[in-house]
Amino acid sequence: MPKVDIPSKDAEIREVLSWLRDRLGPTFLVIDHWDGDLCAIGVAATHDPKQLVYISSWNRPGGRYFVELETAPAPGSEMPYTSVSKFDTVDREELACIVAQHLTPRP
Repeated sequence: MPKVDIPSKDAEIREVLSWLRDRLGPTFLVIDHWDGDLCAIGVAATHDPKQLVYISSWNRPGGRYFVELETAPAPGSEMPYTSVSKFDTVDREELACIVAQHLTPRP
């Protein structure tokens, strides 16, 4: 399985992306709407890039992350997304479960 390589990002973000790819396989796209934030990245559903998990390692202990779940905005909304849920400090195992659940297609 190829490693995820985003050289401009913090080592913790690069490592967790590779770990998620090893753990979950090619079930997500890496999205970088935050190129100025070296400690943040997004992973999105392959079937719907608006179904996104924002991951930040900024100001967190090693191996812990702030996570925000996003989805497409409601029709007529001026926002580019709708925040579904936030998690303040999750570990990698919790993150993998959150990503898998949020990015799985719904019937």
